[in-house]
Amino acid sequence: MNKPVDIQTIADETDLSWTYLKKLLTNLKEQQYEGFHFEKLGNSWIIWKDRDHIIKHLKNTCGKFLKD
Repeated sequence: MNKPVDIQTIADETDLSWTYLKKLLTNLKEQQYEGFHFEKLGNSWIIWKDRDHIIKHLKNTCGKFLKD
């Protein structure tokens, strides 16, 4: 869906601090939001989305009955 983006690039383009962005993304992961990936790659942190919208994890859906 999206290509990985370095968090420092986002910080530079938005004038938000790198620390604030990392804290925000960490909170989203802890609250079990889905649709994005946030991980360390080498000396930097990257983020990318795998869907159009970031959503809260849905516990009870019919998707749990589907097999890959």
